[in-house]
Amino acid sequence: MKTLLLYYSRNQCVRRLCEESAKNDQIDVVELRERFSRGKVWHATMGVYKAVSGAGQKLEEVDINLDEYDSIIIASPVLGFSPAPVINEFLHRTNFSGREVSGLLIHPGKTSGAAGDALRKRIKLAGGVCNGIVCVPIKELKETRCNVCSLTKLKIQRAV
Repeated sequence: MKTLLLYYSRNQCVRRLCEESAKNDQIDVVELRERFSRGKVWHATMGVYKAVSGAGQKLEEVDINLDEYDSIIIASPVLGFSPAPVINEFLHRTNFSGREVSGLLIHPGKTSGAAGDALRKRIKLAGGVCNGIVCVPIKELKETRCNVCSLTKLKIQRAV
C-alpha cells in the first residue's frame, strides 16, 4: 500500500520539500489549498485566530480515496501554536476511521508550543490513530537535503 502526504504551505521551502517526496512511487503528495487567496495581514490576524480556535477555512475540493493508503502524513505550518486553518477544515471534513496518521509541524522558532497536542487531538476527533507528531523549525528544513516523508519517519522512530 501507499503513503499519502497532505500538506499546506505558504512557504516555498516547505512546498519544495513536500514535492520532493512525490518522486517516490509509494508516496502520493496532495497540496491543500485555500479557496480564496489571502494576504499576509489576514494570516497574521484572522488566520491565527481561526487556527487557535480550531476553526476551518474554505479550501478547494480534494478528491481522495483513503482506502488506497495505509498511512497518512499531514504537514502544516504553525499559526498561533496551532495547525493552519486549512488543515483544521480538512480534518473536520474527513473521516480517517482508524487509519494511521502522522503529523509534521513546521514552526518559525525554537518551540511549537501546544501545536502538536492540538493536531493530535484533531486527528483523534477525525477518527485517526496518531502515530506521532514531529515539530521541526523552518531553519532545519532549509538546511536539510532529505524529503519530508523520510524526515518524519526518522524523527518518529527516534521518539519511540
